[in-house]
Amino acid sequence: MRKFGLNYDDAVAIQASLLDGLSAQNMVYKFSSHGLSSTEKRNAKDEMRRCMKKIAYLNSFTKAKSKAELREIGKLVVE
Repeated sequence: MRKFGLNYDDAVAIQASLLDGLSAQNMVYKFSSHGLSSTEKRNAKDEMRRCMKKIAYLNSFTKAKSKAELREIGKLVVE
């Protein structure tokens, strides 16, 4: 992260955005998965997996263990 000029606050903001996006993506998948072909289901799962890998990388940078902890970090950064 630092090699791209991003700091801790940027990582927290990106991570929060990715978590929100992943939960929205999961809700859409659950709602519409019955109408998807097997290839489309596989592609959706691969996309969610990629997002989870990005979140895991940011977890190693911010040391956040859960979404609640990430929110707390975000509150501390804002304050």
